[in-house]
Amino acid sequence: MRLKRVEISRGALVVLAVLYYLDDSGVTLWVLLACLIHEAGHWWTICALGGRVTRLRISCAGAELWLSSTHPLSPGKMMLAALAGPGSNLGAAWVSVLLARRGIGGQLYFFAGLNLGLACFNLLPAAWLDGGKALKAVFAQAGWEEAGRQLMELGSDITAGLLLAAGLVLLWQSGGRNFTLLIAGLWMTAAARRGRKAEAF
Repeated sequence: MRLKRVEISRGALVVLAVLYYLDDSGVTLWVLLACLIHEAGHWWTICALGGRVTRLRISCAGAELWLSSTHPLSPGKMMLAALAGPGSNLGAAWVSVLLARRGIGGQLYFFAGLNLGLACFNLLPAAWLDGGKALKAVFAQAGWEEAGRQLMELGSDITAGLLLAAGLVLLWQSGGRNFTLLIAGLWMTAAARRGRKAEAF
């Protein structure tokens, strides 16, 4: 399904429909809102820095922003754009806690935790996550682009391995009930194997 510059894969639509159907507590909607804040932070910052988003693609593997080659961003601006997503989530977490303390809604503490978790996850030093993109931009700014690429490949493998190990430990300690970290580790391992195209942000 495609609406102007936003594209949602069929697989993502099926997964979202199943999660929404099985979700009795409304967690899915909170997660989607946190993800929307994250991507909006990227999009707004890219446009504010003079870039242009040509497509936002949402699939089972996550969300990808594709940038116009006719409106390139400097490495410094790419770093800011990469950090804008996690920064938006941290801002949303802070506002949520402030509102919850004023008694506006107890669920806002949960929403704050979601945003904090999403920000921390995306700041991991993996090539296809925001933390890796920011570090890659720093190396490019310093003129060490090849060294940055090699370091990000190593960081991606280490991050995926640590998440897999932590996921297995958590799965064992929970008696086979909590497999969230294991799924994240498997996803990152698969992403490391197939790689990401350079144009995808």
